[in-house]
Amino acid sequence: MDPAYWPDPDRFDPERFLDAEGNVIDKPESFLPFSGGRRVCIGEKLARMELFLFFSTLLQSFTFKAPEGAPPTDGVVGITWGPHPFKLCAIRR
Repeated sequence: MDPAYWPDPDRFDPERFLDAEGNVIDKPESFLPFSGGRRVCIGEKLARMELFLFFSTLLQSFTFKAPEGAPPTDGVVGITWGPHPFKLCAIRR
């Protein structure tokens, strides 16, 4: 990462990608994890397959539901419809 865009780029700091409200900061011009164009990373497809397998296994192995007595999980209207932060129970199938 370029120090001009990211202070202290060698330090592990996942919060650098979040704003004060916890929303992801959009910096496409300075962060392309798989690159782009002709020199795109050959591992991008593998990474996407791994994510698919990870989440598929979670969905096969667990039932997800809101805890008893939890408030409704109505969304927040913005450019897109998104959820409020909420808790989730994972119950082994």
